[in-house]
Order: sequence, then C-alpha cells, then structure tokens
Amino acid sequence: MSETNTESRLAAVERSNERIIVLLESLTEKVSSRIGSTDAWRARTDKILMGDGNGSKGHNVRLDRVEQALERQKWIGRILGSAVALALLKAVLDLVVVA
Repeated sequence: MSETNTESRLAAVERSNERIIVLLESLTEKVSSRIGSTDAWRARTDKILMGDGNGSKGHNVRLDRVEQALERQKWIGRILGSAVALALLKAVLDLVVVA
C-alpha cells in the first residue's frame, strides 16, 4: 500500500513539474516578446531624440538650436535697448545743455 501511495505521490509531483515547465516556457516566450518590443520602442525613441543619422535632426539638436537662437535674441534686444537708452540720454542732455 505504501508503494502505491509513493507512486501516486511521485506521479502528482511529476504532473506538477510538467505544469510548471509549461508555465515557465510560456512566461519565457512572453518575456522575450516584451524585450523585442521594448528594443524596438527604444530604437524609435533614440531616433526621435538623436536623429536618424541621414540628415534628419533629432529633437535634442533642434532644442539646442532654439536655445541658441533665444540667447542671440536676448543679446540683440539688450544691444538695441542700450542704443535706444543712449539715444534718449543724448537727446535729454542736448536739451539740457541747449536750454
């Protein structure tokens, strides 16, 4: 009787192990699929951010160019503001000196 009990226990363990193996194979396939889609997403994201290397500028380069243009505009605004302020100051001084 104990031999039959042992055999039935071994058969149950074997069935359980087979189910675990099938589950692990399924999970492994899903993880592999997810890794593939993640790699594709990462490649698209890199292409968008860094450019495709064929003349298309990525967002990082374009953002840098926008920031550089903004800095140039700030300096131009400061120079023009200073020129206007100096012209007004000269006009006021000419009025004061003449009067």
